[in-house]
Amino acid sequence: MHLNELIQAYEREKQEAPETADQLLDFCQKQYVNGSLSSQSYRELFQQLHQEGAESPHKEIEPV
Repeated sequence: MHLNELIQAYEREKQEAPETADQLLDFCQKQYVNGSLSSQSYRELFQQLHQEGAESPHKEIEPV
């Protein structure tokens, strides 16, 4: 899946355009967990979205 396809899938599901790269990253992660996205596509999209400034909320969690 390419970034433009991820955006289109987001718009179909949410009925609105994504406002931030973070929203797309969250959606991408959800698609991967649900099995709608291959691991290869997930890695490529994850990298692209991070280059666009997206940050994963998981990195804010401190290890226990």
